Amino acid sequence: MDDLEVERIGGLAGMGLSGSRLRSRGRLALSSLSAADRQAVDALFDAPAPQPDDVRDGFRYRLTRRTAAGFQTVEMPESAVPAVVSGSVRDELI
Repeated sequence: MDDLEVERIGGLAGMGLSGSRLRSRGRLALSSLSAADRQAVDALFDAPAPQPDDVRDGFRYRLTRRTAAGFQTVEMPESAVPAVVSGSVRDELI
């Protein structure tokens, strides 16, 4: 229940979307985050979904965590995601 799964999707190459041959993923232990970063991540799950960025071909991040009630997933524009989270992502060819 301590892991945060991170997926970067979209962008010019359409990473992670149907038909894409690129995937960008990462995983973080929530317990390894600073108190401020943990609070920022929790706020992403608690807040209403933000409006999409006006950035053409911008990235979005899909974050998934497990809670006592089950899995919880949110999708956020890149600008809303803390650097420690976006920095955990690695690209791979599939």
